[in-house]
Amino acid sequence: MENMKKFFLLMMACGVALWGRAQQGTDVLMATLQHGDEVSVYYGKTALEEAYTAAADSGDVVTLSAGVFSFSNHEFQKSLSVVGNGFVSDMENGIYPTIIEDGLYFKPRDVVDDDGEMVKEGVKVDGIRLEGLKLSYVLFQSSGVIRDFQIVKCQLSGSERPLLFESSTENFVLRQSVCDGVQFGAGNWCNHQNFYICGSYVAVIDFPKEYCTVNVDHSLINSLYQNNLVGLSLGNSIVKASNISSGVVANNCVFIDNTPYNLIGAGNWVDCKYAGIFEESMNDLAWDGVKTFKLKYPEEYIGTDGTQVGLYGGPYPYNPTPSIPQIKESHIDTTVAANGKLKVSVTVEAQTED
Repeated sequence: MENMKKFFLLMMACGVALWGRAQQGTDVLMATLQHGDEVSVYYGKTALEEAYTAAADSGDVVTLSAGVFSFSNHEFQKSLSVVGNGFVSDMENGIYPTIIEDGLYFKPRDVVDDDGEMVKEGVKVDGIRLEGLKLSYVLFQSSGVIRDFQIVKCQLSGSERPLLFESSTENFVLRQSVCDGVQFGAGNWCNHQNFYICGSYVAVIDFPKEYCTVNVDHSLINSLYQNNLVGLSLGNSIVKASNISSGVVANNCVFIDNTPYNLIGAGNWVDCKYAGIFEESMNDLAWDGVKTFKLKYPEEYIGTDGTQVGLYGGPYPYNPTPSIPQIKESHIDTTVAANGKLKVSVTVEAQTED
């Protein structure tokens, strides 16, 4: 019985993935909500909203098909994982993205305890994982600290700083993603500890203060904003910057078109030209969905970990394919055998490597 439950849970998740591959994201919009051994299915543009409403405060998983979903609730106040079909469009192979058109706004919720007292931010938004989504923005607002948050294989675009913090964080991960900009907080009070950017393209970074620990590894950064970057550490990355804030350390980084002022660290390559770094012909680091930013001579630009610098080295090389399983082949008999069993065969392929 337990194996049968697991099978049907897998089939439900695979069903969403299959629709994501086979449809254009307009024919069938679907979300599955997994709560323990229970699976619920919702359809249409509001499927994400319905799944969210039905979900518990923490621990549930919502899997989305390709297509455009709304989230008019605005405030996301539950610790759920939301996994989509990715942000890449490949019409030739029938692959379409999962888009949340309204963006997501994470804010802990006040609750009333058993004694009738109001507990501020009693329900946290910790331990959340967003994967395989295309979003216009992700905003965080909390008087406390948001912890253990992961954004994996997502694209955040549509505004100047689509990843915006009005709260402090601990153990936040942005990996294998594309982001038009990260603003670590307009106020000095935002404190980010163990903030990790890896295998990602980020157009601009600004405002990590001196008490923050923001580590960028094996990524591509198109701009470092002004001088408010003293809580930033750069490693094994490709960066376009004319000035590095005092206190920032950069190791084994490639700096395009400049030798930055105040550069501290070892093993860096400075004033590099596009033609000598990348396979493709280009004259800027703007993300256009076409450039791959693969190195022309990866064996010459080696990071501190022994792998090539940039997006395709390190522990999490850039790879936009999400981890949800994809059904490659399936067959279900139309008749039940004499022993009462129904023969089902399914071939599933998933992105098993991060």
